[in-house]
Amino acid sequence: MSKSHALTIAALAAAALFLASPAEAARSYSIQTGADLAEVCATPADTNAISDEERHRLNVCGSYIQGFLGHYAVARRQMSKPDFCLPPEGVSADRVRVLFLALLEQKPQIRDLPANIDLATSLAWGYSCNGSAAQ
Repeated sequence: MSKSHALTIAALAAAALFLASPAEAARSYSIQTGADLAEVCATPADTNAISDEERHRLNVCGSYIQGFLGHYAVARRQMSKPDFCLPPEGVSADRVRVLFLALLEQKPQIRDLPANIDLATSLAWGYSCNGSAAQ
C-alpha cells in the first residue's frame, strides 16, 4: 500500500468515527480534495461567536488533521526519510489548519489534489526537515 493511500485511509477513518457520533441534524462532509478540506477548515467569520454548525465543521477539520498526524506518526517509523519534521514539543491541530489554509491561499493550483497530499505538502512547507520552513 502506498504512503499516500495509507494516509488517506487513516484520515478518512478518523473523520468517519467523528461523523458516526450522534448529532442533531449535523451536516456531513465529504473530504476528498484540498478544496474540500479547506471548506471544512475555513476560519469562521466571527471567531468570538462560533455557531454550533461552525463548531461541528471545525471539529471535523480537527479530526481529519489528528487522524492524519496519528497515522503519519506510525507510518514514519517505516520511512527512510520523513516528508516533514514536527518540533519535539508537537504542534496543535489549529496551527496545522492555519498552515494548510495559508498554503492553499499561496498555491491555489493544488486545491484539486487529494486532501491528504495537500495536508502533507503544507506540513513539508511549514516544517521542513532541512530547517527552511515557511513562517
